[in-house]
Amino acid sequence: MTEPSLKRWPQSGFEEFFEYNSNFFHLNVNVGSMVECKRYHDEWLNRYSYAVQSWTEYDVAIWSVRCRQSLKLSFSATYFAISSGDARRSKVLASAYYLAYYSMLHAMWAVIFLHPDQPLHSITEIGHSKLANVFHSSFTQGKIKIIGYDTKTLVDNLRFLREYYSYRMPLNSLFSGDKELSRAHAYLGGFVKQSIQLANLHSHLLRKAAERRGFASASIPFHQHEDFKRDFCRINAKEHPARNTPLLDPADEYAQYEYLKIGCDLMPLSLEYDHMFDDYMTYMDDMRPEQQTIATIRRLVGNVLF
Repeated sequence: MTEPSLKRWPQSGFEEFFEYNSNFFHLNVNVGSMVECKRYHDEWLNRYSYAVQSWTEYDVAIWSVRCRQSLKLSFSATYFAISSGDARRSKVLASAYYLAYYSMLHAMWAVIFLHPDQPLHSITEIGHSKLANVFHSSFTQGKIKIIGYDTKTLVDNLRFLREYYSYRMPLNSLFSGDKELSRAHAYLGGFVKQSIQLANLHSHLLRKAAERRGFASASIPFHQHEDFKRDFCRINAKEHPARNTPLLDPADEYAQYEYLKIGCDLMPLSLEYDHMFDDYMTYMDDMRPEQQTIATIRRLVGNVLF
């Protein structure tokens, strides 16, 4: 597996199709021309437009939460990638490979959460293999390869390393002689950047299709409040096997309250970023990362989006 070559791209690409400011530099380079950018834009906009036709107000609300979750996953993918690098520099390879693998999973999940063909029940319970397969078939195969990495090879290598160190912890480091495996982590940062830009692109396509149908915002019908709370938790939390109620982060609890009280706006990632910036790691406790780490994650995600 080789690093994608960086072609010159002297002009904007996907940026031209949206009224809101975003940076799609890495995707523009991968696609290669304005003609191909338009072809990709039109194909996926049609797919979102078809999906929106059958929406109700409740669907608008759920897709709003899916957009928010996509941005959360962009933050967590970045956090895991940074932490993986820290662990590697500390020579704690078991942690480094574990974090690298889950960074890649979260980066892919950020995109798949916005896939118009993936229903909520499928995307919240998706297995690792299906997640990788859907991502690979949708975005790295076909005529337009919008992700510049061999996703299947990269995820297979990181999964192998994670499982080896999790279940067969070696007495010594044994992969330094294998160039492909020893450098699998080197592609992670680029992959995460491209995936975040791709998730942002698809969130804008979703918003554009919804706006054309008058579905950019909605109020959750009162009789569906309990359904919304259940689905919100399916997206944002995990239920403990011995407890009846899932645990929600305080920021998620407040977001759920706002959705129910005020209503839902279908927000692309770049528009939701400032709000997420304010919520990210702001609740003080002993397990909070160092402020420098938090600032780095916020900066990196912001630089990718803008």
